[in-house]
Amino acid sequence: MDIILDRKQMQDIDTRTIEEYKTPSRVLMECAGVRCTDAILNRYSDELKHGALILCGSGNNGGDGYVVARHLYQFTKNIFILSFGKRNFSKETKANRGLCEKLDIPILHINKADDLHSANMPDLRNFGVVIDALYGIGFRGSLPDEIAELFELLKPLSHKRIALDIPSGIDANTGNGNSLTMDLTLAIAALKYGHFLGNGKRHGGEIITLPIGIPSAYFEGINSFFYNDLVLPKRFAESHKGSYGKIEIFGGSPGFEGSVCLTALAALRSGGGLVTLHSPKASLAMKVGAPEIMAKQLTQDETELAGIIQRADAICVGPGLGLDDEAKSLLQAVLTNSKTATIVDADALTLISQNKQFFELIGKENILLTPHKAEFCRLAGITLEDFDADPIMHARDFCKKHRTRVLIKSHVNILCAQDELRIISSGNDALSTGGSGDALAGVISSFAAQKLSLMDAASSAALLMGKTAEHLSKTRQSFSILPSDIINHFGEIYD
Repeated sequence: MDIILDRKQMQDIDTRTIEEYKTPSRVLMECAGVRCTDAILNRYSDELKHGALILCGSGNNGGDGYVVARHLYQFTKNIFILSFGKRNFSKETKANRGLCEKLDIPILHINKADDLHSANMPDLRNFGVVIDALYGIGFRGSLPDEIAELFELLKPLSHKRIALDIPSGIDANTGNGNSLTMDLTLAIAALKYGHFLGNGKRHGGEIITLPIGIPSAYFEGINSFFYNDLVLPKRFAESHKGSYGKIEIFGGSPGFEGSVCLTALAALRSGGGLVTLHSPKASLAMKVGAPEIMAKQLTQDETELAGIIQRADAICVGPGLGLDDEAKSLLQAVLTNSKTATIVDADALTLISQNKQFFELIGKENILLTPHKAEFCRLAGITLEDFDADPIMHARDFCKKHRTRVLIKSHVNILCAQDELRIISSGNDALSTGGSGDALAGVISSFAAQKLSLMDAASSAALLMGKTAEHLSKTRQSFSILPSDIINHFGEIYD
């Protein structure tokens, strides 16, 4: 896992490095610029033979850009800098701009959009690379007209685009905003939330993190991570079916049998030892398509139900469960009595949002809620617009208020507990099909039954689903990929 930060955390760490570690700000800027230059030369040496257009703001991100400009000048003399802002340069940025001037690197300051069409403007087609060093993580709001218009002029051109730290126009905390679509983003010192949330993932391209000499001790205590290492449960040659857990799945009301069948099949395909599906229809075994899955008539006997809950190594409740009184009673029993990993999904989440007394039961350490974005908004009592404005804040507020943990499913998954946050970014539009969430719930249940922690089970399950979807998309169109296809190809993903 890699550390991932919000704006304030990164700024505070920078401040500590300067004030406590006594690294001058200009040294940090030089380190950042040099590391960025090396990465750009490593990736785009051929394109740089055609020159580089560097966009610099007046803050420290612009200062990084000036450092990159003078180092790239040793490689190609076709360097041109477009300068933006009110000329209220930071001390370090002013110094590095001055060094570029001493090298006679041309700099044109753009005050307004009309300046982009002046005789002094270079031909934008004459550069192989465009480097965005306008704003960095300090950006909030919307782009000024002159920058928005420049981006429109650059969009149709075929040059390579690199962002220093984060694409300008993207909010570092939320990923909201608009920017150029980059080929490469060079995250300075650490990843930021905005690299993956909102439009950040769409516009950032490939992301590389570049260390710049900040002491590793200054990142200690950070409890937010980008989860990108697939950890699978351990398997043993001397094992038996009981070694990999008993998974009890509740759902599949009449007319909604498919969802719970996908959950059961995913639990089995991801290594579960014994998978039992509890449904109003015992005949569901025929529909699952895997004779290894046991299907039993859903019991209303309290003693029998308590025995099922007690013997489970993991429980999944909700897929196709229904919203009637029997479903409500079953959910009450599971939430009250379960002491093992319990994944709460689909209809169970709707029941919780409709019956506020359930909120008193979701704070147990063994319970994980797995809503998609709209389901989370119903649980949290907010609108989709509220959520999109700051998803991390709302996830953390919800977990703190209800003392629970939640995996919010979207194009980027947010896994939040009271003391930790993880972002899992993998997959593609192949997952945008009904049943993907049911499958994910099954994999989480299976991994938890196989002794992964609830946080690791959820993280690895989401990553496995995404990586498998990406794998299948290499050989077929993503629109043709079904959740059952993803389930049946789990074993082809190894890292």
